[in-house]
Amino acid sequence: MGFPHPTIDIPGSWPTIVEELRQLHVRNEYSAQLLQGLQEDKSITTGHVCATTWIFSPDANYTLLVEHKALKWSTPGGHVERHETSRSGGLRELEEETGLTQFDVRAVLDGPAFVHITDRDGDQPHRHWNIGWLYVADMDAPLSKTEGARWFRCNELPEGPIDLQSSIALLGPLVAL
Repeated sequence: MGFPHPTIDIPGSWPTIVEELRQLHVRNEYSAQLLQGLQEDKSITTGHVCATTWIFSPDANYTLLVEHKALKWSTPGGHVERHETSRSGGLRELEEETGLTQFDVRAVLDGPAFVHITDRDGDQPHRHWNIGWLYVADMDAPLSKTEGARWFRCNELPEGPIDLQSSIALLGPLVAL
């Protein structure tokens, strides 16, 4: 799609991502469509595979968000590169955007939590097929100031993507399992 680095694009054949999606915890229409796109179904909306890292406090009362120029306050995440899994891509983005590393977070689930989307406008409209991973982190862990990472109460979320509140409502209870 002309992105500056080699991303995983849809439609396309990406068996490693398909394998990760076999461990998906919450299936929805987007996960079904993404799987079709990963089988090179050209009827699926063109886009990039992205990974999001949903970070909660251990009691699930807080979530970690980053300030994004187009999305406002959003979960850390970004494009998955061709040499990565969605999990490793999400952890890379987490470190770039918050300063937290894989050693600062604990996975809540043994696979991705869910798939959500972000549609992009502009001269080349496309979809970001976001594979969401769920983690908990200590709220005292030091955060990078680069992206404006900040903890927010889950019941007092700032302006962000249209699915921010519904995603928090879906994922928060999984932390308590």
